[in-house]
Amino acid sequence: MTEVLVLGAGYAGLTAVLKLQKLVKDQDVHITLINKHNYHYQTTWLHRNAVGVYKDKQSMIPIESVIDPNRVTLKKETVEMLDVENQVVTTDTGEHSYDYLIIALGSEMDTKDIPGLSEHAQSIVTLAKANRLYNRLLTVLSDYKKTKQTQPLSIVIGGGGFTGVELLGELTEHLSQLCIEYGVDYEKVRLLAVESEATVLPEFDLELGEYAMQKLEGEGVEFKLNTRVKAVERHQIKVEHAGLVSTIPTDMFVWTAGVKGSHLIDKSILDSVNGRVEVNEDLTVPGYENVFVIGDVALVNNGHGNPYLPNADIAIQKGKYCAKNVSARIKGQPVNHAFRFKPYGSQIASLGPKDAIGVLGKGKKIVGWLASRFKRTTDHIILLQMGGMDLWWKFHVEYHD
Repeated sequence: MTEVLVLGAGYAGLTAVLKLQKLVKDQDVHITLINKHNYHYQTTWLHRNAVGVYKDKQSMIPIESVIDPNRVTLKKETVEMLDVENQVVTTDTGEHSYDYLIIALGSEMDTKDIPGLSEHAQSIVTLAKANRLYNRLLTVLSDYKKTKQTQPLSIVIGGGGFTGVELLGELTEHLSQLCIEYGVDYEKVRLLAVESEATVLPEFDLELGEYAMQKLEGEGVEFKLNTRVKAVERHQIKVEHAGLVSTIPTDMFVWTAGVKGSHLIDKSILDSVNGRVEVNEDLTVPGYENVFVIGDVALVNNGHGNPYLPNADIAIQKGKYCAKNVSARIKGQPVNHAFRFKPYGSQIASLGPKDAIGVLGKGKKIVGWLASRFKRTTDHIILLQMGGMDLWWKFHVEYHD
């Protein structure tokens, strides 16, 4: 029997499993999926969990409800070491050997260049961390009320990119209600974003970035642009602007900027940069034709000398391609083409539940309420891309009924 080992059940890993279990249904193949949790969560929705708009169940789906139990075994374990020379993966409960390995371990917060970041910053890179942020936010509001402070309650977001802006949008919409519930004067809340670039949302053009910033400023958000976070302490951060270093008081600091690939990649013998492997055109690791790297831990060149930025679309496409590639090799069939990312033509960032900015097919810009509706539509599209109508139905009807 051929053993396929998949590490991680994010967008790339779970997509690969869902596709592969169908492609090899008539083959003598077993798939083992190792994941920290027994559920998959939608990373692109975590800004809603971080402010309490979504509960856990609204962003997750039990993995065992979507895999074929006759073909796939889920192991709720934590990966500790990759030994590609001996084809063994070590977890917190034992060792797993494989014939084919698919590494889809995802991203984590990059803390190496900023002292105090790992100790004092919140983040939303996982569902657990998004929940931790929400609980911390409630604690901050409660403590502020109890101590009858007179200075502003300061919430600082490090990073004005996609994640930071979407989180700010949710905070401007829902924080005022939380303040009412905890007896805090919302007028005393200071929402501040620190961004190293000259505008927010550098993923978009300047016009859309300016629209987003003006909308958020209209909701009371302050921006410090061209400003870098230099250090994070318990109740303040140090920033640098135009060569000058100053401090900003914080009751809560959230880091949404720098992320890296899994530290397990750097611990292995695989050639990597910040936890990411520059893969071959078929997504295999140079020198290891039975090891595939997909998702955020895979560096794929965009044809212009730069790697694609990680996102859900490319992760899903990597997962599908990888499944087809592994299936073809098991069946002794040729792989006819290299991986090529095909953008689906839309990219949308929410500014709360009623506003958004985005770019649709052929570069058409869209803003406002209509963009926010398109954003909600993409939530459904992601599920359809991952597992078709089966996954969509189980997520929206069976599991969330």
